[in-house]
Amino acid sequence: MKKVNRIRIFFILTVLLIVSLYRFMITTPKHAPEETATEQIAAETQAAGSETEKSIFTSSTVIDYQYLIVEESDYLTVYSADGTTVYEYTDIRYSDLDDHLRHKIRNGYYIKDDAELFGFLENYSS
Repeated sequence: MKKVNRIRIFFILTVLLIVSLYRFMITTPKHAPEETATEQIAAETQAAGSETEKSIFTSSTVIDYQYLIVEESDYLTVYSADGTTVYEYTDIRYSDLDDHLRHKIRNGYYIKDDAELFGFLENYSS
């Protein structure tokens, strides 16, 4: 009889342990606040050291932009993120674009990486 009681107690304790671990895993955030703060500080330090890339800080992520698209003489020009180094002159006419995209470009349209830039240029070049 004692052996049966021990097995029952062991089984109950095991089930309780599994249930409590499951609840702990569900209620714990995926990123601890200390990790997020550390990642933010590291990203800010990296962005401050790099003068050639523009960064936009959101709640917990940093977006590093590599390119800037602007309008010059009714054509689009691609600059590096610093805004002074010309990366590429395009044959895409500013006046041929829709109003929403023209508004973005008028305010300076930042592109994250090469893939996004080439996708944009491929979509709008003739």
